[in-house]
Amino acid sequence: MTIESPDDSSIESASEERRLVLRAESAAAARYWGGFQLRIVLTFAVFAAAWITVIVLGVHGTLPLWAGLIINTVLASMFYMPMHEATHKNIWGQNSTARWGEDLIGKACSIPTGISYTSHRPGHMRHHAFTNDPNRDPDHFTEGPLRELPAKWVRLVMLNTFLPLFALVPSMRRFIPAKVLKSGTGDRKDGIVQFRFWAVTTLALIVAFATGFGWQAVLLWWLPGRLQMMWLLFVFAWYPHHPASEVGRYVDTRVAVFPGSRFLIRGHDHHALHHLFPRVPHYHLRALWKDVAADMVAQGVRAEGRALESTGKIVW
Repeated sequence: MTIESPDDSSIESASEERRLVLRAESAAAARYWGGFQLRIVLTFAVFAAAWITVIVLGVHGTLPLWAGLIINTVLASMFYMPMHEATHKNIWGQNSTARWGEDLIGKACSIPTGISYTSHRPGHMRHHAFTNDPNRDPDHFTEGPLRELPAKWVRLVMLNTFLPLFALVPSMRRFIPAKVLKSGTGDRKDGIVQFRFWAVTTLALIVAFATGFGWQAVLLWWLPGRLQMMWLLFVFAWYPHHPASEVGRYVDTRVAVFPGSRFLIRGHDHHALHHLFPRVPHYHLRALWKDVAADMVAQGVRAEGRALESTGKIVW
């Protein structure tokens, strides 16, 4: 007769309880994902039409370049959302045969954002896998006081703008903080993809200057893509994870709601749910939170500000 040790029994029991919890969480999220997301496609189409219109009007002198710069900076930040959903394969949902259309949207979003979709996907997956790990999370360089974020943005823009210098001249890397350099870590293939993206965009800028449209290209396309990165660093890297000091399924991100955050951050003021259920589109995260808020807070998810089940003020 074999006697089961109490330790083995408790471990097995805990494991079964854990499976039941995860199964219940997945069932709650299943109502909000899996289908074709026409809303994302239409959003992309509307923003693309607006962005192109601003460029056409600016090139023809109908719209002042300074106004075009402001408008296209705002529009450029809007393109990250469809790119992000394409990264998680959320646009066509479970229909894998149409994945090419999803990737096409993601790659098209690279043009106004200045972010390579091809290299962004593996980097973003590393972020999800190693959230808040200072050695493996490529977004962890944003961790720290909010006042330091503008300087980190400047250094990131420098890194992207002068990529060959930093890649090929090791001595140049001393001008970039280690945390920012770590944000681009990846394998050799990823480095080649980033370099290729830099080469294509730089060539496009050179051609624009050679044909007499240089300043239009800078002010209506190139600069807006760089400026919008500051906003993305805030709303997708710094704000959802701050203070980015804990690692774990329920504790590495937060739900932090303030007046207008639903419009400004478009669902990712409930960012903790995105990490828990990355296949749920951003505009369903708030509704999902209403279904699971009490259970999630009990598991350790931080709920701050005006969030349902909030336990305190937003930590800034």
